[in-house]
Amino acid sequence: MALRLLAAGLGSLAAAALVAAACSSDSPKKGDPSATGPYCEAEPAGAPANAAEPCDQRCPGGDSCQATSDPTVYAGAAMEDITPVVDHVVVYADPQAGDVEFRPMAGDKCVERSCAEGAAPASCPAVDPARCQWMAGFGIGRSATGVADAASVRCVAIRQGTTTLGLCAIDVIGWFYNEVQRTRELLAAEYPQLDFDLVIVGATHVHDMVDTMGQYGSVDGLSGVKKEYNELIRRKTAEALRRAHEGLVPVRVELGASRTDGHIAATDPLGLKTRAYVSDTRDPVVIDDELRTIRFVATADGKTVGTLLNYCAHPEIAGDENQLLSSDFVHTLREGVERGLDVRSSSGAPLYRADGVGGVAVFFNGALGGQVGPGAASHTDFEGNPVGRTLEGGYWNGRKLAAYALEAIDRADQYETVPIGFRAREIVGTVKNGQFHIAIAQQLFDRDGEGYDRTRPLGDDNLPLIRTQIAVIDLGPAELVTLPGELHAELLLATPAGVISTQAPYPFTPAPFYVLNDPDTNPTCEWSADGKRCSCSDGAYCDEGPPDLAKLTPEEVIDLHRDPKAKYRWALGLTPDELGYIVPTYDYELDPQNPYFNEASPGDHYEETNSIGEDVQEHLVAPIRQLLRTPPVITR
Repeated sequence: MALRLLAAGLGSLAAAALVAAACSSDSPKKGDPSATGPYCEAEPAGAPANAAEPCDQRCPGGDSCQATSDPTVYAGAAMEDITPVVDHVVVYADPQAGDVEFRPMAGDKCVERSCAEGAAPASCPAVDPARCQWMAGFGIGRSATGVADAASVRCVAIRQGTTTLGLCAIDVIGWFYNEVQRTRELLAAEYPQLDFDLVIVGATHVHDMVDTMGQYGSVDGLSGVKKEYNELIRRKTAEALRRAHEGLVPVRVELGASRTDGHIAATDPLGLKTRAYVSDTRDPVVIDDELRTIRFVATADGKTVGTLLNYCAHPEIAGDENQLLSSDFVHTLREGVERGLDVRSSSGAPLYRADGVGGVAVFFNGALGGQVGPGAASHTDFEGNPVGRTLEGGYWNGRKLAAYALEAIDRADQYETVPIGFRAREIVGTVKNGQFHIAIAQQLFDRDGEGYDRTRPLGDDNLPLIRTQIAVIDLGPAELVTLPGELHAELLLATPAGVISTQAPYPFTPAPFYVLNDPDTNPTCEWSADGKRCSCSDGAYCDEGPPDLAKLTPEEVIDLHRDPKAKYRWALGLTPDELGYIVPTYDYELDPQNPYFNEASPGDHYEETNSIGEDVQEHLVAPIRQLLRTPPVITR
């Protein structure tokens, strides 16, 4: 049964008074903990260069978002299609080679699709490989052959008083912060009548859409980005925001959550629990398996305007051999929430049914670091038939997750109004990764660093800084923290009692998983006499180079810095940036001979090769923790 609340237990006048009391347009006071309005840290966390960054943007309380006496919440939502056109494909010289990698030196060629679908594809004339659609998420040289499901950009606009937010998610592998900045500039230039105080754009991190970052081209050293396609995404994002803003209507806010642990029996016919949906293959196993929902319901007619969804898993179930563009499980998750589920057996018998809620479903991924995804999961349909690492496997997983989302919506707490606000801060981080240096120097990444000498080679004595943004968004009892990359969940999660994920009894290692390097919980491993080393013989699932879990301290973890009154704690991964993996310092290992290019051994250290550098926790997570400790803009 849903719980109906009024402004967190307050009448509308009291709620308005709280909003007004929590914000003002006072001038900044350096390091003053009682300051409202713009706020500047006396000693900003992270990179030393952050000392030169502007004050935080804060609403309500800024010049453009004054306090209000009207507690009404307004929301609007819209989506725009951004499905790429696949009019060129690869013809392989040896179609039986067994993989899909493009090898032009072996005779593979990019050709017109209409010719390739004819009787003699080998005779088709080769064209510039840039005309093919290069898919992102696994490696280079994987070209699309068609479209399995549409890609979209989906946005929700939210307003209270003069504070207006735009939250958008795009079906791409990653979306750099400079693209978000360009979108904001486009929005201001083409739709100056709109009054967004903050526009946040995240990537769903789907692994079967085209390259929007630059590192997934046809061959090494060539970008897979089509600049006209990225421009299309920016324009479609601005259009979706315009439509969402024009559709603003008074709404109530419904906040829900559900654990994807198999308790909906129809979604877990084999009794696999969390492993039926997601896994983590880097030690320690830490998974945020809560699926969260925020539904905006029009007060006039009770119809859904839009639903925000938050869950943590790599959308890569279709696998690295798939060549059809797809949003993987994200597609059927959103579809199930909007349209409902009516799942039947192969004989037509009903297996599971739930009504959809309509509106526009917008999905944000979560703390993805550490290979949280399908790696050790066992995906099945609702009858228990294995579907594996296939496109259908992704679709079935999305339908299962939709069942949990609809449960969360059905059981949600309902609020006639909630106080709304945000705190946002631009920061910089140091890029030490040599692979990223090459990508910046060769313009594989369509973004530049700053603070370095462009006339000299990049290296230890000439390191670029990369600009990004972090934000804390408050919707009453929900606190949404943006993560500009793929955060390892160890740096996010803590219980209300202050137990973090690497402390026994390991509260975020859901059944049937266990902490690989703990001899008390790992049933598959033969441990050395001192209990410090695990032998991985005979197929044992273990880690021969386990991290020292005691080195991660509670003070480093984001959740311990949140408002304890925040009942719903969201993490918006890859929002509004994709700076790679945000690996915790306690387990950050580099190959001593070829750091960032080769993975350190023993142990699992792939993520380090795709992070900005060994300072990533200090430069990205410490500022988030500090931003959470700044004076609040609302009162819960």
